[in-house]
Amino acid sequence: MNLRRLAFALLVVMGAVASGRAASAAGGLAVIDASTDFRRLRWSIDPRPVLTRGGEGSIDRGVVGDPCIVWDDELDTWRMFYFANGHHPHTGARGPRTAMALAASAEQIGPGDWRKVGLLGFTNPAALINPNDYHKWWVVMDAGRPNRASRIEEKYWAVFTASKRMPGGRMQKHIQAAHAEKLAGPWTLLAQPIIAPEPGRLDSLHADTPSAFWFTDRKQIAIFYKGYPIEGQATQPGSAFGSGTLVAAWNPSEPRARNVRVVMRAAQGRGWNQGWMSSIQLLGGPTLGWFGLHNGSPTPPADQSHREPAPSLGGWVVCDGDPFEGSWRPDGSSSPFVYPDKLTPPENAAGLGVNFWRHHLLVTPQGNARIFFNSGSYGAEQMYSLVPP
Repeated sequence: MNLRRLAFALLVVMGAVASGRAASAAGGLAVIDASTDFRRLRWSIDPRPVLTRGGEGSIDRGVVGDPCIVWDDELDTWRMFYFANGHHPHTGARGPRTAMALAASAEQIGPGDWRKVGLLGFTNPAALINPNDYHKWWVVMDAGRPNRASRIEEKYWAVFTASKRMPGGRMQKHIQAAHAEKLAGPWTLLAQPIIAPEPGRLDSLHADTPSAFWFTDRKQIAIFYKGYPIEGQATQPGSAFGSGTLVAAWNPSEPRARNVRVVMRAAQGRGWNQGWMSSIQLLGGPTLGWFGLHNGSPTPPADQSHREPAPSLGGWVVCDGDPFEGSWRPDGSSSPFVYPDKLTPPENAAGLGVNFWRHHLLVTPQGNARIFFNSGSYGAEQMYSLVPP
């Protein structure tokens, strides 16, 4: 281990010890608390793919991306849930679904260290809103312990995006939920969406791309998600059809999430995410302050097609106050990570370009850190990573 990596590892571990959370009760895994400000590290691209698209006819022939990574106590390693756009192994139907991959060990999380293990399984697959569209899967995490899945009344919970045909024939994205006793599944679906598009709100067309975090003291899950408007928004004239970031509160005992509010809108200032924006991977805490990984673009949608024009970028956002109630803003001092026109020839040759999407931070017990994301032409993306120096 070189001196810089050693220093980084010590920084993370010292923060964990200071908070009284030096180790997990399960398997001795060191729990990385929220005391490290990852915004202040200089992140650079590792151009080697972490996961590549599958072969012809595979479940992930089209896209491999949108990672959500949690520690799996059953296997003593990291489990990744990822967007797999390809063909169903039994029906052959094309569509975006959720697949899984496992890390070689707690510390081996880089290129070549992940093994694909196939699609999710369900106890009640008929409850899927759309059997060919269940993606952007996010396991509910402990808000104070990044990448640690929460058990709520002895169950793991997850939220995900699913498209549903609405009156008039238009497909609209909803957020559905599921629970399981093991992260490997099988998962049991809640038949009704917990968040649906609602007229008059910013998510009147789509409720999409959720992330979710359990606050034990409140007995509430904060669900951040991306909302698209069905009509132009007078409050964001520079990007009338741009998506924004919303948050909802939910307890699994409730049939629907509630207290939905907009936490960031497009075109409210200048910056890398003012054309359209997505959800948040929540990091930090009450001591350090809450911040998060975020995706967005400076390019607004041109019309009611609601397409998300390139480039899609990753960077940091900061919360002034409480994650549920406080105001969120882009961190312009250390964002975004990279623009497509700044890629080097070797990075372009490795398949990166156009799109940098759904950034997700993972830090191991020894302080090895990577930010995973997908990149490449839309519809043909693979998974890559950023690393600190």
